[in-house]
Amino acid sequence: MEISNLLIFVASLFVLWKGADFLVKGASGIAKLTGMGPFFAGFIVVALGTSLPEFMVCLVAAVMDSSDIAVGNMVGSNIANIGLIFGLTALISPVVIAKEAWEEQKLPLIFLVIMTLAAYGLSRAGFSIGRGEGALLFLLLIVFLLVPYEKSRVEKNEALSAVQGEGGWKLLFYVVLGSVLLAGSAHFLVKSAIGMATELGISELFIGVTAVALGTSLPELGTSLAAAWKKEQNIVVGNIIGSNFFNLGFLGLVAVIRPVDVNRDMFGNTSEFGFLILLTVIFTLLIGKTWLGRNRIGKKKGAILLIVYAAFLYFISGSLS
Repeated sequence: MEISNLLIFVASLFVLWKGADFLVKGASGIAKLTGMGPFFAGFIVVALGTSLPEFMVCLVAAVMDSSDIAVGNMVGSNIANIGLIFGLTALISPVVIAKEAWEEQKLPLIFLVIMTLAAYGLSRAGFSIGRGEGALLFLLLIVFLLVPYEKSRVEKNEALSAVQGEGGWKLLFYVVLGSVLLAGSAHFLVKSAIGMATELGISELFIGVTAVALGTSLPELGTSLAAAWKKEQNIVVGNIIGSNFFNLGFLGLVAVIRPVDVNRDMFGNTSEFGFLILLTVIFTLLIGKTWLGRNRIGKKKGAILLIVYAAFLYFISGSLS
């Protein structure tokens, strides 16, 4: 294994964390200035920024005819977002959700389940995602984005003047800087990870759902942990939901640009799509319990998510490596 790949990997991790910190600081500040709730700040602003690495990797992989990396990256990232990132966040810093937040989160959660099932159905139909299927996935993303926008917006003049006021431009700079650092560091991190994994003779699909997916999900990990540390719990939930939405929608956009084939190994109870659906349902139930007054997602529930993610890695390691 080349030492240069390892050095690039470590350096990229450091830059990634700095980018995550800038992004959370800017997004939470803008949310307070404009009247946008922290959940929707996480859902739109933060999730879009942290999903850019997945989109870039997916697009480049599709153009290079590496469909296994393109699709594996998106599906693997969504699995990691819930199982690894949300699970680890809850294990380290229990996520406390106010009952009122359920009103903001219930519709996004329902849409997330629908979009996940749609991605599964469209992919399995012909073991490919063509331009028509891709356009449908991307359209679902666009339509759904209108919901949180309408719910969280304030008068345009008030929002604009707030952001342009004292400190507003600085917060915007933090968001832009954080997004750039995240995208750039994730690119080099993934490149070095692929280099190390390729030397070990691992298949492209396995690389896509593990090394590449984990690499591109590190922005979500850094952002979620930073948000949890700052007690911005709704940004954590919004980031996970929004990132998974953007990933599936961006997969559709990539398919519109360049149709992708879907490996048959990705279907089944112990496959990538099987675990994605399972984790999405578990995540929805955990957040949904806030409606019943059980508003704490603590260490035990976080450990369960991590165990499911570990099981996912165990099963695919035997079938794809």
